[in-house]
Amino acid sequence: MIRRANIQDYDAIMEMMINFANSSPYSPLQNPEYNDIYVRRLLDNFQRSGIILLAEKDNKPVGMLIASIQGDAWLPHVLTMKEIAWWVEPEYRMTTLGYRLLKEYVEIGKNLVEQNEISGFTLTNMEQSPDFDLEKRGWRPIETNYVYEGV
Repeated sequence: MIRRANIQDYDAIMEMMINFANSSPYSPLQNPEYNDIYVRRLLDNFQRSGIILLAEKDNKPVGMLIASIQGDAWLPHVLTMKEIAWWVEPEYRMTTLGYRLLKEYVEIGKNLVEQNEISGFTLTNMEQSPDFDLEKRGWRPIETNYVYEGV
């Protein structure tokens, strides 16, 4: 089941965020020691200005997609919903949960665009992300981020 998160889900979300960080190819994010109060406030902000979706199996959260609605740095009236974290626990990866999270995110994004609440919505595809062939699903790459590691 895919559903919107609520405050009672924050502990499970924070556990998944640790797993998400530990899987990052960017080592400074690994083994995080989150400030509990800060993260809970951040999740509250995502609930107010964005979305937190949960994927559940047997009433247990096993995946999430978090997105925030943000104004452009130079044109703050241009609002975009940006995916911040998309995660499915490894033991549930060979299911449809990741795709169903994405599908719900797209539906919400389309509705927000139709209501003129946002200009568009984005998805980040990290190097360890599954290959959903996003371009065949209506996505267009717009930027690539690099981390300098020296020569």
